[in-house]
Amino acid sequence: MLLQDYAVQYGILGVVALILAYITISQYKRLLKKNDALEAKVDKLQEEMVTLLAEERDRMADLIKENTQALQELQRTILQYLVNNR
Repeated sequence: MLLQDYAVQYGILGVVALILAYITISQYKRLLKKNDALEAKVDKLQEEMVTLLAEERDRMADLIKENTQALQELQRTILQYLVNNR
């Protein structure tokens, strides 16, 4: 069906409604593609965040372990000093 035949059958408002429907559908499809791209980007960033958090957690655990060992050594040194200087 030609646009001219459609215009004759449904009138100018029908043609305008058809054009608006086409524009609406194309905009909707564009937004869906954009949304999919943003969701993919968010997923990638979440994966990076989880990796960074795991690395930082491990680094903090190592630092706490090292500090605990240093504190224990300091306590031993202080006790030895107190015992030897009495």
